[in-house]
Amino acid sequence: MKRLGPILIGAFVLLGTDASGQVPSPKPVTNPALDAYASGVDSVRLADGRTIHLTCMGTGSPTVILTAGLGDWGVSWSLIQPDIAKHTRVCAWDRAGFGLSSPSEATQTVDATVADLEAALRRGRIAGPYVLVGHSMGAYESLRFADRHRGQVAGMVLVDPSFPGQAAQFARELPAFTAAGAEYEAGGLRAMRHCADLVGGADHSSTEVSRCVKYPADFPPLLRATITQRSYDPARFRSQVSLSESFDRSSAMVVDPRRRYGAMPLRVLTASDGPDLPPDLVAARAELPRMAAIWSEEHDRLAALSTIGTNRIVKGTSHYIHRIKPERVVAEVDAVIDAARAKSPRK
Repeated sequence: MKRLGPILIGAFVLLGTDASGQVPSPKPVTNPALDAYASGVDSVRLADGRTIHLTCMGTGSPTVILTAGLGDWGVSWSLIQPDIAKHTRVCAWDRAGFGLSSPSEATQTVDATVADLEAALRRGRIAGPYVLVGHSMGAYESLRFADRHRGQVAGMVLVDPSFPGQAAQFARELPAFTAAGAEYEAGGLRAMRHCADLVGGADHSSTEVSRCVKYPADFPPLLRATITQRSYDPARFRSQVSLSESFDRSSAMVVDPRRRYGAMPLRVLTASDGPDLPPDLVAARAELPRMAAIWSEEHDRLAALSTIGTNRIVKGTSHYIHRIKPERVVAEVDAVIDAARAKSPRK
């Protein structure tokens, strides 16, 4: 089945991907550059003993923080991070249970994930000012972090972002779409729990287990070995399930009608094309025009959080704008970096 995209309230995120949560590469050619995401040199050990993994590149200020969407991790930024690093320091991070980060027993709401990010930046001595870049659900961490650390956030780029209150609004206005999403999500989460049971067993040679720890064909041997080794921990799958199950709660938690960011450089990028639904979801398909309208309206509202914010439609793209037209995302991030530097010139 084709990937439907996390814009379906996070419900379909587990479909059409492998255990990495990464969109399969259209050209299955090993990419050695991805080995940067296997390095633990920038990983940070938290006070509770867990590790939050970061991959940092480049030098300079402000520091760009890349937050992936639901089901994804740092490697999803591999097409844009090296180019941003030509301009300043840029760090991608992995949520608990994703990539090279340790799992967590905490319920994975946006408050829990932001707390991990805060602790990782503090203990890793990764100082602000920051430009926050969030894809899909990664917008929630970006918004929440900016709310809590407004003085340290110099700019923001939201890539086809989920929006505050999304789950409740979709449930009200898109009932067929929401019901279909819930059905697919339930199946995906059952599969993830089954994987947790399988990898926790003694036999790791079965075909079923291999499906649970399968990664994209373009992963080089080092990255594949590093991530596969960690994937035999059932707690990782439980953390991933928790993040997905907590989406509705996180969507409500990030609502704040008082949120204003003044004249902070803020760019919102909206995909021109909606999700690719299976043909059997006729009722959900009928609601796609309304969903597209809500998506655009809410992205306009996100852009309006800043007096100089913009929402721009990127033609020829679907939800993964940074994978389809990476140069466009790099240009927007570079522009926000430049704007942030112009407002606060370095001494």
